[in-house]
Amino acid sequence: MSRVGGQLATGLRRSPDRPHLFHIDATGVLRGASFDGYHWSPIPLPQPDGLPFGTEMHPPGALATGSQQRGRRLDVFAVDRDGMLRIYTADAERGWETDIVPEGIGIPPGASIVTAHARDATLLDVFTVSRGGEPLMFQGGDDGRWRSVQLPSDSVLPHGANLATGYQEQRSLLSLFAIDRVGRLRSVVEMPDRGWIAESLGEDLAEPPPLPPGAPLATGYAGGGDDLSVFAVGEDGLLHEFRRGQYGWRARALPAGGLHAPAALTTAYRDGGRRLLLFVVDDDGRLRQYAHEPDGTWSVGVVPNGLGLPPGTPLAAGYREGGALLDLFVLARFSEPPLYFTAQSGGWTGPYPI
Repeated sequence: MSRVGGQLATGLRRSPDRPHLFHIDATGVLRGASFDGYHWSPIPLPQPDGLPFGTEMHPPGALATGSQQRGRRLDVFAVDRDGMLRIYTADAERGWETDIVPEGIGIPPGASIVTAHARDATLLDVFTVSRGGEPLMFQGGDDGRWRSVQLPSDSVLPHGANLATGYQEQRSLLSLFAIDRVGRLRSVVEMPDRGWIAESLGEDLAEPPPLPPGAPLATGYAGGGDDLSVFAVGEDGLLHEFRRGQYGWRARALPAGGLHAPAALTTAYRDGGRRLLLFVVDDDGRLRQYAHEPDGTWSVGVVPNGLGLPPGTPLAAGYREGGALLDLFVLARFSEPPLYFTAQSGGWTGPYPI
């Protein structure tokens, strides 16, 4: 069974600011921990009807976080075993509560979820894929109301397809990305005054890289700029970057092969957001770090002590102390809590247990 995509999620609960980490364990229970400034501690979460063990691409169930009420409220989303989009939420005054997103029904249990904010920061967009392979969006406002939208698509997405979001055109156009059933990278873009339109990134490429259908994706901005990159591990064991530039999309393979496909990816930033990092666990169980260098090349290394991990291990990144500390979370075994590594001025330390 694949060990990929959407297994870990990080978020920030404000007043006071406390980083949070969430995962779904092998029994279908949502687990959470928060950092109080000194150590990570478990937090009590409501357990209504249980979450699923997951789809083939998402053992044991995927989840994502988002924020509403201009960051004052932290939300966690997961599709439960009955195919309903469940929301767990907490703000500065109230403890954790759970409910169902209206009209969020009939979704594959454990399906991938991603979130993003629309141009209006008061709206939170939650994306997933229907049983028929169409991308869905649920949009929530600070007034507590939700509306559902079926997005256009020029290709059918696999059951349980992984998703990623990013912003094109000077970070102004919200875009949703997925790999379709024939291994082509697709996107749906929100255009001003035109709504959502479908886009095939492979149309600009003479020889599109071989990508596993529905595989995990990650997005980021190299060099702190505005040109969006989308990353995925190909069936050739290489990490591929799709870069949106002035004249359309281009693809290139990053150095060093030997990666597991499909494999979970996560991106993060250092040096005040100017340096893009990307992490993946390779076929030898090593936690690799790809770093975008000032000259536009990519360097490849291994996070110290990041050894002996299952290939394709689920990963997530988060920040503490106003971004001064970067945490990289690893879910090495579903039956055990996650581990984490911390990057600071002296380099990487860890792993530490949660």
